[in-house]
Amino acid sequence: MYGNLPSLLDKTQFFEKFADEEKKVLLGMPHFFSNYRAGEFLIRENEKDDNALFVMLKGSASVTKNSNPQKFLDTMVAGNVFGEISFLIQIPRTSNVIALEDSFCFVLKSNKLDKLPLPLQVKFRDCLINILVKRLIHLDHQKANPAVFEDDIKE
Repeated sequence: MYGNLPSLLDKTQFFEKFADEEKKVLLGMPHFFSNYRAGEFLIRENEKDDNALFVMLKGSASVTKNSNPQKFLDTMVAGNVFGEISFLIQIPRTSNVIALEDSFCFVLKSNKLDKLPLPLQVKFRDCLINILVKRLIHLDHQKANPAVFEDDIKE
């Protein structure tokens, strides 16, 4: 595991509203952190039993679909959050996420959320709501003005 894990959490936007004590709780749960090798799947499209939320702490990963695996739909980099839809509503995965390089992620399975202290549960839900609202605003802007959407809301 990374020796600078507290620093990785501190510089990740997703965790910026977490108090130091809350971060210490997460740091005390090493099963919430995972390494991935280049080429390894973090998420597989259509997987039904995987409902983890990911926060990329180090590295990068590509997002693809089974229908066209050579086309990269997006690239996840440090700070990006993904897997939130399956995490929240327990549906099969909608895309693949494959490590482009050795990567390190915070990984929270939905059935583990309720095992966290209540203030942390609320914090996770609030952060996810914030991300999803920003994405909706981004999509709305993109739909209204498809030529200008790159500099809209970022996570």
